[in-house]
Amino acid sequence: MTAGALLAGCSTSAAAGGGSGSDTVHWGTKQIPVAWDPVVTGSTAATNYLTPIYESLFTLNEKREVKPALAEGYSYNQAGDQITIRLKPKLTFQDGTPVNAEAVKFNIERIKTQQNSALKGSYNNVRSATVIDDLTVRLDLGQQDYQIPYLLSVRGGMLPSKAAAQADPVKLSQTNPVGAGPYKVVEIVPESKIVLEKWDGYWDAANIHVKRIEINFGIDANTLVPGLQSGVYNFAQIDGSQIQQARGAGLDILAGVNRQWGSTFLSLNINKAPFTDPKVVEAIRYAVNPAEFATKLGFGEGEPSHQPFPKGHPAYVGALDSEHPYDPARAREILAKAGYADGAISFEIAGLANNFDQVAEVLQEQLKAVGIRTTIKLTDFANWSKGYYGKTLAASIFGYVGRDSHVQALTEHYDTGGVLNLSSPYTSAPFQQALKAVRATPIDSPDYPSRLQAAAKAGYENGSTVSLYTYASAIAKKKSLSDLPAIDGFLSWKGVTFTHGD
Repeated sequence: MTAGALLAGCSTSAAAGGGSGSDTVHWGTKQIPVAWDPVVTGSTAATNYLTPIYESLFTLNEKREVKPALAEGYSYNQAGDQITIRLKPKLTFQDGTPVNAEAVKFNIERIKTQQNSALKGSYNNVRSATVIDDLTVRLDLGQQDYQIPYLLSVRGGMLPSKAAAQADPVKLSQTNPVGAGPYKVVEIVPESKIVLEKWDGYWDAANIHVKRIEINFGIDANTLVPGLQSGVYNFAQIDGSQIQQARGAGLDILAGVNRQWGSTFLSLNINKAPFTDPKVVEAIRYAVNPAEFATKLGFGEGEPSHQPFPKGHPAYVGALDSEHPYDPARAREILAKAGYADGAISFEIAGLANNFDQVAEVLQEQLKAVGIRTTIKLTDFANWSKGYYGKTLAASIFGYVGRDSHVQALTEHYDTGGVLNLSSPYTSAPFQQALKAVRATPIDSPDYPSRLQAAAKAGYENGSTVSLYTYASAIAKKKSLSDLPAIDGFLSWKGVTFTHGD
């Protein structure tokens, strides 16, 4: 595949093992989703909760190959700056309204114009959407870009009901999520639980064998493994600190670079003092000690990190690990030469309470060792998100988990409008040049990996993110539930069955 592809229909066979499909997944998590609209949620981890409800235009298999979902195929023009998408016929959303070209156009326009859209930066290169006929839509691009099929897979291409979004976008996001995915919402209690039941109108319903999913939110993390052992849950998201306990209890663990992982970093805003001086950013990179974060907070499942991606990820760049090694003496020297006396630099470390408390404390001590004074201000999501997504904070700790498109991961960190780019609208010329090159490279080209890594390197070197460590963000489950497909940052329920064993 070079300039485009017409995708053949695909179907995932059921996992080995029996099961009538009448069993229920009882899912426990300490997290609390704040939005159910894929356009507005800025949480990367929220994808896990959205994928049962919403379907994307395309999807990915375990080899990260683009496959059909709501769309049956796509084709590019010769220049690579237009992509035409063909939808499958006779599909509907869970409210009975049609999945058609108008719905695609509407949602892309909502992504690009809605004030609280978290995907604006990801769609910077999509200039417009034009309806060709009821099942065909064309996207006009700002530049040659063969990454669009990846962008339209998983969260970036999730399609909410046009009717539901038009009628009440707030209700769609808070209490009435309506998509075209395998499960329909039958009950939702904000910040407490959601109950999903298999939707027979799903295009691939024959491959959905689990009939009901009940997700309980805000669960005390310390009770999740005991809850799995006692049968309260048969599926749970656990922290790295609980992985060994879960293994010892005989539970299955789904984790790793192709499963569940996370990256914690310090976002700096170069539009705010003291980070308007690049020397301060450089000094902080030498001042942080990723090994200490991994040792103290990784629980044997974490690794020091000098970039937002773990080893083995396609965007991981080995050379970045040695560019800013931990060197507090070097950090002090940079600050002194720039005219900063000991204690002259001070700033507030923002973040989410109950998520980054220990990270903030370790970071504060590391910065104190090079003469930088900080205060810690961790708040709830509503207060923190206004400053982070509004780009008014000077510095904040945050985290990232997998993205369906590797280039989308880069634009979210380093491009104008990127949800993880605290310095937006800032972006660097070297990154833009490297981004243009990787977008212009067909996704099956042998040049793609090196160009992706070149863009990742340019983004980090010229950006304002300071990576701290990567960690395992694991799923623990009962053995009676078969394995889920191994797709980075995405939980697929296709082919999953109950075996009725332990």
